[in-house]
Amino acid sequence: MDANSTSQNPSQVSVPKGQKRTLKASWKLSRLFFIALVIFGTIVAHFLPMLPYQLPLCLFRLMTGYPCAGCGMTRSFEAAARGHFKEAFEWHPIGLALFIAMWLGAILAAYELLTNKPFDWEGWLKRWGAWIAWSLFFALIVLWILRLSYYRFGQWLPLPLKFPL
Repeated sequence: MDANSTSQNPSQVSVPKGQKRTLKASWKLSRLFFIALVIFGTIVAHFLPMLPYQLPLCLFRLMTGYPCAGCGMTRSFEAAARGHFKEAFEWHPIGLALFIAMWLGAILAAYELLTNKPFDWEGWLKRWGAWIAWSLFFALIVLWILRLSYYRFGQWLPLPLKFPL
């Protein structure tokens, strides 16, 4: 190998000035886009129940007659957007957890923008991403099995959690 083809540490590679600005601007734009998406999603979720009609959102339920693993998630977001966190938990506990995580992410993104220091998301996701994803997956499956065990003959048996009928 010659001196020009030696591998360098990515943090030590010299990047043209224009590209540094592009990289710096791109993380800021992605954070602004995420914050805007969280705010817009919350506003939509807040006003969704005020529509004169409610759309059937679950194709699985329409086809099988049984609730899917995510049934109640939209109503959970709607309730959380209106500040009714107990009702959001009753509709779908994971929906409330995702709503809170979404807003915590928006707060962290705003902090990154204010301090002008990007968080090491790549390192954090390498360390915790798979664990969180698998935990959510198993929690969703366990909750779905619990819900199905209380669903008999097209009716819900008493359970302390609300279910869309």
